[in-house]
Amino acid sequence: MSGKFFLSFFLLFTVISFGYTFRDFDWYQYESEHFIYIYHPEIEESVPLVEEIAEESYTLLSRFFGNYLSRKIAIVLWGYDDDPNGLANPLIDSVNSITIGLNYVHREDKYWLRTVISHELSHIFQLSSNGIFGSLIRKYLSGAYLPGVLQPMWLSEGFAQFGSHLLRADSYDYRRVSFLKDQLVLETPFSEETIVAGYGPVGGEAYYNFGFAFLMYLADRYGEEKLREFSNLKSGILGLAGIEPAFSIVFGRSYPQLKEDFIAHGRETLDLDGPVSLYNSPTENSQTLQEYSPKSCGGKLYYVVHDKDRGYFSLNGNGVELLSTTMEILDYSVFENEVAIVLLEKQNGSEARLYIFKDGKLTRTKHSGILSLEFLGKERLAVLKNEKGVLKVQTLSLRNDRTSDIFVAPDSRVQISTVRATTDGTQIAFRVNFEGRKYLALYLFRENELSFYEFESDFEIGSCFSDGFLISVQRELASDVFLFRSGGTMEGQASFSRYVRDPVRVRNTVIAAGQLNGLKLLKSDVTLSEARSAPQGTLEIEEIRSIEAGKRYDGFNSWRFISVIPFEGVSLLFSDPTFNNHLIAGGSLNFQTLEPGLHLQLSSSNYLAVDFVGKAKLTGLKPEAYLDIYRQYPLTPKLSFGWKVGLEYPLKLYGSLNVMLEDASPLYGGQAYLKTSFTLRDTQTTSVNVADASINVNLEWTRSNFELSSQIFSRVTLGKNSSVIPVKLWGFENDSGIVVGLSVSSDYIFSRRNLNFFNLVHLSKEGLGGRIDILLGSKLSWRLVLYKIETVFLYAAYPFEVKAGLMLEGDRLLPYFDFELLY
Repeated sequence: MSGKFFLSFFLLFTVISFGYTFRDFDWYQYESEHFIYIYHPEIEESVPLVEEIAEESYTLLSRFFGNYLSRKIAIVLWGYDDDPNGLANPLIDSVNSITIGLNYVHREDKYWLRTVISHELSHIFQLSSNGIFGSLIRKYLSGAYLPGVLQPMWLSEGFAQFGSHLLRADSYDYRRVSFLKDQLVLETPFSEETIVAGYGPVGGEAYYNFGFAFLMYLADRYGEEKLREFSNLKSGILGLAGIEPAFSIVFGRSYPQLKEDFIAHGRETLDLDGPVSLYNSPTENSQTLQEYSPKSCGGKLYYVVHDKDRGYFSLNGNGVELLSTTMEILDYSVFENEVAIVLLEKQNGSEARLYIFKDGKLTRTKHSGILSLEFLGKERLAVLKNEKGVLKVQTLSLRNDRTSDIFVAPDSRVQISTVRATTDGTQIAFRVNFEGRKYLALYLFRENELSFYEFESDFEIGSCFSDGFLISVQRELASDVFLFRSGGTMEGQASFSRYVRDPVRVRNTVIAAGQLNGLKLLKSDVTLSEARSAPQGTLEIEEIRSIEAGKRYDGFNSWRFISVIPFEGVSLLFSDPTFNNHLIAGGSLNFQTLEPGLHLQLSSSNYLAVDFVGKAKLTGLKPEAYLDIYRQYPLTPKLSFGWKVGLEYPLKLYGSLNVMLEDASPLYGGQAYLKTSFTLRDTQTTSVNVADASINVNLEWTRSNFELSSQIFSRVTLGKNSSVIPVKLWGFENDSGIVVGLSVSSDYIFSRRNLNFFNLVHLSKEGLGGRIDILLGSKLSWRLVLYKIETVFLYAAYPFEVKAGLMLEGDRLLPYFDFELLY
């Protein structure tokens, strides 16, 4: 294939855009005393807010954990993603955070920036804490020397939330208490399988919840100083022995004893007998079903079900499944026979996309960044939109795509969630969180008036009812439901003994989403006759101080040392603070020939317009080098196009084009995942030109504890010497002109061990599996494998899937061993 051909495709597809990722923005950096802030201009106003929070956090957390870092912490901020989250990377002392807040069902939302920044910085200070000797190791030998990470996940997340609590950015609130109650009524609450492996109705939220509650209990009973002493002791060489020695030395009691004390305390202090009524009758798989977002339309009850066991989401109307998808359903609205639904696409970042479901057909629209919505009438919506970090409440016409702003959040101190509207489309209500203070914003179309009503406690907006909106309001550890009307009057409707959200009234019954062994639809049996009013006010937002103009961020001039690694001899590994660019430099010595070697490797992903890997190597006096440049472009959520060009020395030039189809859908009670790629490639050496075409089909089907996987491969070449481009699959190699391959594997998990040995090793899943691999060309290669499966959590935190057994390869019977870090 000619160079003009590849150049034409390159110029064409570099302009394709689908969602946003790091490479789509200009990035700048700004520094304070202890931090470097990396951000895109659209969220620049968040930088001084984060600076104030970060510097305050540094002062308190460095003192509490006894950890004063030797380099500035990098904080990477962005606003273009529609799935709020934060991430700490103690390897390079960096924090990543989105500026869009999260109104999470399992934890009350405070001031988002303060919560997420203090949480992730607590991770950095606690996990990287070392003594003097350990700090020298981290600085000059390996940043991966982190005794603090050798602990259960519940302890890591517990300390992160506790650090945030010290900064008044988080608390063990009433949303969290429901999980505590569900566990305390069990004969064996907080099993290690639940709080280590996340096995249970709330999944991984279990180790967040237990960790925070347990550390709060220890701090209340023994004092915060004991927790600080425990963290410092565990961060030294003693941390290599796990958590048991530190617990015994500091608290004078073992972890199991302290856990029993905590359980007894919870049973004594919490009311575990409060009445809770399920709306739907429990079924065999109720533990894995999550029910949420109830709404009423035309007298029918609609709600979303997340089947965690089968891996998909469904929208139900009056108990009948209307549609199912493997994408998360964020929100929806029903008008006559039409459903507007927001699905979270996760191909090129996380993007909330508006779909229309009508007459049994789901149609994708061009509207993205839609976080919440409600019909205002035919082909007209009220929406909450994220525009690169700026939150807007708008009206949207589906007929002509016109929008009109109702409210625009001035900066990231103001978070918006849950847009709702009355059935006649004359009122829009949405929830506003300003630095942790909660407001109900009400827009009246006829008066063209926007009012704010402040609540002293947490609340959620539900469906419209009569001439107002149902809202659930916190009452200590419970919730009351009121009918909120224009002017701020509130008429009592019902009471729940737990936190609930999204209240709706159907046939004189008040229903809401609440926590009872996961999210469930709850109904109230208690009528509330109380009347209240919410004071009307205004959002008084002080102007943010400006910062000095930041300089352009250069990821190739911001290297941070990670570790010495055993790569081609001995190498030094570096990364930039965004973890998009990596540099490896090192050398080797052949002890037989005493021939030295040097190598340098640079790679970049999702940073420039293209990705690349380049390497130069000198062994003795023999130079070698290669450069691969490539890019994959999403065209739709399922289809993508890619290209790759490469150059090697000694001379070898190659280029390829590929089309890839990826799809996931519910199938036969489970989830099917298909990935098919078709590749055309041309390779030129000094003496040979070879073209080849290949197709690779991967199909996986999972349900509960069973997984079936298959891979079909076929490659054909055009040219005289196919040995230039041999096929390498499953440990086999074949250089024939025509090669076909098949691999089929099946795994079945038949039990959960729930065996924990001093929190050094936790054994979770066990099962059996087998696979067969066949590669056929000029020769036949095959392998049959039978193995036992064990999921092992080292230090009760790092899950490895270990497979060990026997394999028959040709006429040889060999042992088989494989392991994989699951996350």
